[in-house]
Amino acid sequence: MPLGSRAFEILEKLVDSAGLLVTKDDLIRSVWSGLSVEDNTLQVHISAVRKALGEDRNLLKTISGRGYTLGGTWRSGHLDHPATTPLTMSAGAPFSSNLPSFRAPLIGREDCLCELVDVLSAYRAVTLVGPGGIGKTKLAIELARRVASCFNDSVALVELATLQDAAGTASATARALKLASNNKDVSPASIAQAIGTRHLLLVMDNCEHVIEAAAQIAGAVLRYCPNVTLLATSREGLRIDGEYVAAIPPLSVPGPDTHDPDLLLRESAVQLFVARTQALRTSFVAGADELQKIAAICRRLDGIPLALEFAAARAANLGVDIVLLRLGKRFELLNGGRRDQLPRHQTLRATLDWSYDLLPPAEQNLLCRLAVFPAGFTLDAAIAVDDTLSRSDVIETLFNLVGKSLVSLDPSFEGRWRLLESTREYALEKLADAGLIEQASRRQAGFLRQFIAPLGDSSPSPDDISRFAQEIGNVHAALDWAFSPGGDTALGIELTAGFVPVWMQLLSFVECSTRIERALARFSPEFTRVPKLKAQLYVALGFALLNTAGSADRMKAALSIGLVLAEELSDLELQLKAIWTLWSYNLNSGQYAEAKEVGERYLEIALRAGNPATETVGRRLIGAAAHFFGAQEDARRELALSLDHAVHRLDGGANQMWFLLNQSVLAKAMLARVLLLQGKIGQARSLAAECLQEAQREKDKLAIAYALRNAICPIALMTHDLAAADQAISSLLELITREGVAFWTSWTSCLKGQLLVLQGNHDDGIELLRCGLKARTENGWLMRNPEFLGSLAEGLLASGKAEQALAAVEEALTVSRQGWQLWCLADLLRIKAEILLVNDPSDLSRAEALFAEGLSVARDQQCRFYELKVAAAWAGIMARSNRQQTAIDLLGPISGLFDQEIDLPALAFARALAELPGISTRDGNGPASCTCH
Repeated sequence: MPLGSRAFEILEKLVDSAGLLVTKDDLIRSVWSGLSVEDNTLQVHISAVRKALGEDRNLLKTISGRGYTLGGTWRSGHLDHPATTPLTMSAGAPFSSNLPSFRAPLIGREDCLCELVDVLSAYRAVTLVGPGGIGKTKLAIELARRVASCFNDSVALVELATLQDAAGTASATARALKLASNNKDVSPASIAQAIGTRHLLLVMDNCEHVIEAAAQIAGAVLRYCPNVTLLATSREGLRIDGEYVAAIPPLSVPGPDTHDPDLLLRESAVQLFVARTQALRTSFVAGADELQKIAAICRRLDGIPLALEFAAARAANLGVDIVLLRLGKRFELLNGGRRDQLPRHQTLRATLDWSYDLLPPAEQNLLCRLAVFPAGFTLDAAIAVDDTLSRSDVIETLFNLVGKSLVSLDPSFEGRWRLLESTREYALEKLADAGLIEQASRRQAGFLRQFIAPLGDSSPSPDDISRFAQEIGNVHAALDWAFSPGGDTALGIELTAGFVPVWMQLLSFVECSTRIERALARFSPEFTRVPKLKAQLYVALGFALLNTAGSADRMKAALSIGLVLAEELSDLELQLKAIWTLWSYNLNSGQYAEAKEVGERYLEIALRAGNPATETVGRRLIGAAAHFFGAQEDARRELALSLDHAVHRLDGGANQMWFLLNQSVLAKAMLARVLLLQGKIGQARSLAAECLQEAQREKDKLAIAYALRNAICPIALMTHDLAAADQAISSLLELITREGVAFWTSWTSCLKGQLLVLQGNHDDGIELLRCGLKARTENGWLMRNPEFLGSLAEGLLASGKAEQALAAVEEALTVSRQGWQLWCLADLLRIKAEILLVNDPSDLSRAEALFAEGLSVARDQQCRFYELKVAAAWAGIMARSNRQQTAIDLLGPISGLFDQEIDLPALAFARALAELPGISTRDGNGPASCTCH
């Protein structure tokens, strides 16, 4: 059996122990005496023994954490030798290595070499496989040098690259081995007989074009020469008994998010590019900007060493910028190989020509058709795109392409394959030359449309989203073709509509809105395949624009068209989607009276449609509008009803619907805000945490953003839990930055500005608030702007800019009253009163009138939280004007309604006020008795 010498020694040790345990340490001491060897090296050799045992592999058992035992009965055997034409070793000195003396530095392969040294001592047949230009030959020669001493420097390199056909393979092998023959016909058996028991490493390089002949020689040598180890390089494995196929990976490339120069230079592809460029132009210096461009080149060339060497040669003369810019025409650019290389390694096109020309027609055809999948493909996609082969033939042909290193398994996703970018560009050229681009692109787009079709109007599951997301690059290519002059507009429109939920779940709102607008622009009267498709796209566009930096007017215009079309179709479900999105427009533009009316209209249609899931949504819409409108008790009732309906819903569609928004998370976040305003701070914090946990558990990125923005961040800020606020705002900022959701940027600016003002960093807080408010106002999004303007006013006041502070709070009050954003009106009145007193301390009556109005508003809204804040501020004024008893009479009853364990500035002030000497309370022992909430 083709078993390496170290592995054979392990087998001998286990046989000698006759079924007893042999510890790992005993095996290592016996086989690698005096050497430090890792456990994984031993495991490589144990795997080789098991492979050699074949069907009897279970005889070798692992005793966990201790060692191994080998069962069975063993005896000595005898090797049969073939009857062959005699070959003899050449007269003279013993055989010595014929490896080339020149050694080029091998960059980025040290780990690979170390691993292969272990493999080569465990297996007698190792084949290095990979696409052209991956560096198999260089790696094999360096590996042979590393292990030559183990073979007494007896290494024979058989160079097969220059052979025109398989007939000369045996003769080339005999010449490399310095075998003398009396017969011109040399056979694999005669070569094996001539080698006999000699200790030898046989390296067969570039076997792919003579693969059958090379496999016959390798098989004979392994069978009849017990002391020979074979190392081969090929585009595919030799497929001989006992062979270990080692796929050579590309050099490591930096990720697109890596920018640090030191980290970029750690990647072997970048190291090779820089080294080759400097070798040709000694003055070349890779600065930070140059390294970013080099990293992009390395990614575009998939870390293939030969392609990188071509690119580096061009960069030495033309500069890195030109090389990066011209990679779209890489076959014209990358043709500067060394003259001492094989002809097929002197240009990138020649390298790929060599591999392509070795393929049979069926494999050439499938390879070219697979090139229409830039993001990789599944087996079903491969079958769909080739109409010339049966399903079983496609599977067999794909298997062959993988084996020949022209198609790679995608390491990121199970059950997917991909072409390297250079291979794909080459195959697309071939497809175009054959006039098959239009046909293959049509089949690819049709496959994707069918792939997304089961989604229909329903929301995809997380597993669906994961599968669909893998196809985004392919969808881009399909849509670009569909809307091109020779494409299929109708297919492009259908594919756009089908993929909308995926873009939205991935928070790709800018791309989603752009793609929808492109599809809508291509509608024509002839396209009537799906009557409601246009209405669906307009409604989806409205929601997508809500989550971009676009204007509120564009969103409203899209929604208006979508709603009219839905009403013309008498499609209640689509009307509900349009009305829901219209409600969202009103809410985000700060028009709460209109939002409440639209919510009620939605609920009316939902009840008429008889779908419990839509009633859940309707209750939430009314509750959220009522909250911002200032009707907190109404809001609490409707939101509680929404959650009750969600718990008892009849199917799984209510929780995640309407563009995949998690209804439970949205309702809980809004209810948490209501509870806070009603003074139930503990319950508010608990419910806010619960809704965030639910969103995180579902891995729903948009729901996480809503939970942070609507509940966690504002509750932490309003209750002065600054550490929690800082953490929540940072989490929100990280999420929207990572996902690129432009609409949310103004939100984080305002929230961070509020936090900085509370922390005393007034100047930076003011700057962020102004920046966020400017962006929001310019685009027509006024939701919560009065609150943010109030924080801006407080920051300006603390910075000594009382006039500017007064202007900010006046603007806040105007926006609040115009849009019926009344929920924070009481607090804005408090802020204005405090600013007036700073401007003119003598104008006490006017300030106190504002405090009184604020208290009245808070009480009308049943908003105890703001009632407490206004009362505490007014009581502070009273205390400073020698009206301590009046102050405690005002503040004591209100503060007594709160849990005194809650750490709020207003409650701390109330306690301090009650402890002043000479102050009496209703029970004579401090503040009025507390009711816990």
